[in-house]
Amino acid sequence: MKNYIFLLLLACLSSCTNEYYTEDITENKGGHEYIITKYGAIGDGENDCSTIINKLIEDLPPSGGVIVIPEGDFVLDSPIIVNKSFVTIRGLNTGMRSNIDVVDIHKLLGPGGGSKLILRRANTAILIPIMPNLGGLKNRISGVEIKDLMISGGASNNGIGIDVKYDNDRCRISNLIGINLNYGIRVKSADAMMIQDSWICEVQNSIEMTDGIQNMISNCQLGAQPSGITCKLVNQTNFLFTNNHIYPDGSNNLVLDNCEKINVTNNNFKSYYVGMLDINGNHNLVNGNIFWLADIFKNQLMGYNEDYGVIRVAGNFNMLSSNIVVCNWNNLSIDPVTVYSLAGKGNSFANLLIENQNSTRVFLVNESAKIYNCVPVDKIKIERDENVNLE
Repeated sequence: MKNYIFLLLLACLSSCTNEYYTEDITENKGGHEYIITKYGAIGDGENDCSTIINKLIEDLPPSGGVIVIPEGDFVLDSPIIVNKSFVTIRGLNTGMRSNIDVVDIHKLLGPGGGSKLILRRANTAILIPIMPNLGGLKNRISGVEIKDLMISGGASNNGIGIDVKYDNDRCRISNLIGINLNYGIRVKSADAMMIQDSWICEVQNSIEMTDGIQNMISNCQLGAQPSGITCKLVNQTNFLFTNNHIYPDGSNNLVLDNCEKINVTNNNFKSYYVGMLDINGNHNLVNGNIFWLADIFKNQLMGYNEDYGVIRVAGNFNMLSSNIVVCNWNNLSIDPVTVYSLAGKGNSFANLLIENQNSTRVFLVNESAKIYNCVPVDKIKIERDENVNLE
């Protein structure tokens, strides 16, 4: 009888837990999965959900697990802290895409469906913090995935969507919408990170990645605002930036700062300002892209002089090849520069199709630059002497 009562109590306790074992059909493997509403989170746009989500992550086993954000407006008063490996945070879908999808801005948080994380008092939605070393070695975070949800700063730009402050390996971000944020994604020290299939626009800065190797941004739509930069890569090596749409209105579309061996391929860039692409580094390849300086009514020079350039290249042995460059210069620009490259050596420009060649300085380059099949010789201005290799 005692054994029967004990087993009955044990069964009751087991039935009270909300943890369940589920199969991820797409991966064909199982794992611990937690739906946050089963633990008290309410997606009403009013109640803070960060404490509940952080407790679920804290209780995950070393093998990790999946935190599920169902449809709803889940408010955050503090960041979601991911301080262990193999954690997935996923929604059901991203819901609405943009501010322009909502007629009344005051109803921004309501319609559209989707799984939404909304910053209120939190300065960051999802944070990978600085971790203490283990045995004198860095305790890298591995295998974190964030996907299928929206992160919003609220009714106006506020905070950071995803902030990765520590060394990490094979983290993935996909099908993410970022809106009304100061930074959509900000990452440090990533190894083999993939950011893909995401829409991060109507933010101050879309993506900033510092100190990384073997990372990739692909198949994304990115856009920033005039005092921000759409995508900034700093101290990156072996990076792939491919198949992206870069929209206005950032002051720069893409900045490569002290980067090496970056492959920028098959992207569409549109901007209202000079400095659309700004490269500082070595052995970078820019191939098969479209660059469009649009809207003659904008302040295209942004306070710079006409020498500044739409595409700027500094460093050594960079190659730009088979790109289309369309510049709709306004009447304020008399003799503007399209391609500027005065610092470094061995930079090569081949088969650039540049539509507007009214300027006498379509290219402003130094004497070591190599220009093949781009513009007539009289459209090239050479600094110091005329030893440019023209073919």
